[in-house]
Order: sequence, then structure tokens, then C-alpha cells
Amino acid sequence: MEDDAGSGRLTPSLDDEAERGEAQEPAQQTEQRGSRLSGRRLALVCAALVIASLVVATGGYFAMRAHEKSVAAAQAESRALAAAKDCVTATQAPDAAAMAASQQKIVECWDSDLAAQAPLYSSLLIEAYQAANVQLKVSNMRAAVERHNDDGSMDILVAVRVKMSNSQAADQEQSYRLRVRMMPEGGTYKIARLDQVSKGPGDGDPPQT
Repeated sequence: MEDDAGSGRLTPSLDDEAERGEAQEPAQQTEQRGSRLSGRRLALVCAALVIASLVVATGGYFAMRAHEKSVAAAQAESRALAAAKDCVTATQAPDAAAMAASQQKIVECWDSDLAAQAPLYSSLLIEAYQAANVQLKVSNMRAAVERHNDDGSMDILVAVRVKMSNSQAADQEQSYRLRVRMMPEGGTYKIARLDQVSKGPGDGDPPQT
């Protein structure tokens, strides 16, 4: 009898197995839930990393493009300024003989729309030099970009300070301010418009190049 009783106590009953099964089910559910949550967190982290990398890549691309445009604009301004000063210098020849030699340069400086006017303009300059026996010396010339236009041209303000002698006076100091519109043409910049905006002995300091 005692052996039977002991053997019965060592053998798990159906109730004990049911209780253990019920105890294991919540643990398994918790593990499964935790696994699902971990998978979702991993997916969210991966998605966030992908988005972050795209944002960084996009920002880098636009920054690079902005830098390239800035460099290109600076190079264009440099070419336009150099062309403006070179062309204005051609109109400020030392004497009549030099002005006649500069005539071709003046013609080359005008863009295609003003090409027909360039010979007339240069001829008038030569006549003025000869009539007044002008002798000119440029003492200072500076230029600055004043405006960028929608057609790609630039308005450049050129300040010239000269010492001029003619048949009536000697060594007169004069200052000129010219507004030159430089138009891109044929890989360089040419004059599309030239206006004198001021002239006088006390015209102030020229703009910075």
C-alpha cells in the first residue's frame, strides 16, 4: 500500500501537467510578442537609417551644385570684368596715332548687334583726338559688376581716371564713370551698351575691381 501511495505521488497528475502548460503559454506568448516588437524596432531603425542617408546624399548633391554654380558665376564675372576693362582701355588711347591703331580692337569689342556702329564710334574718337591734339594717360581704372541681367549679360561700372592734355590745356585730371553692358558672345564678353554716367575732376574714388 505504501509503495502504491509513493508511486502515485511521484507520477505527475494530469492537473499538474495542465498547470505547467498554462504557465508556459504566457511565457511563450511574451517571447513571441517580444520577438515581433524587436523585428518592428529593427525595421524602423533600418528605415530611419535609409531616410537619413538619403537626406545626407541629397543635401550633399545640392551643396555641390550650389558650389559649382558659385564657382561658375565668379569665373564669368572675372571674364566680363577683364573684357570690360580691356575694351574701355582701347577707347582711352594715348594719342591720335594710338587711337587709330586701337580702331580694330574697338570694333572687335562690340557685340553683333552693335557691330555696324563700332566703326563710326571709333572714327569719331579718332577725329576728336586729331582735332584737339589730345594726349591721354590713364592713371587709374577700376571696375565692378553692378547687375546680372536675365539674358546673361552683366552691367559693369567702370571708373577711369586720366591725365589729359590738348590744344587748350595741359595735364588736366579727369574722372569718368562708364556703365558697360557686357554680353556673352563667342566664348567671351563683348560690349552691348556703353553709357557715360558721370564726368568731372572730382568724381570720387573708382569702384573696386
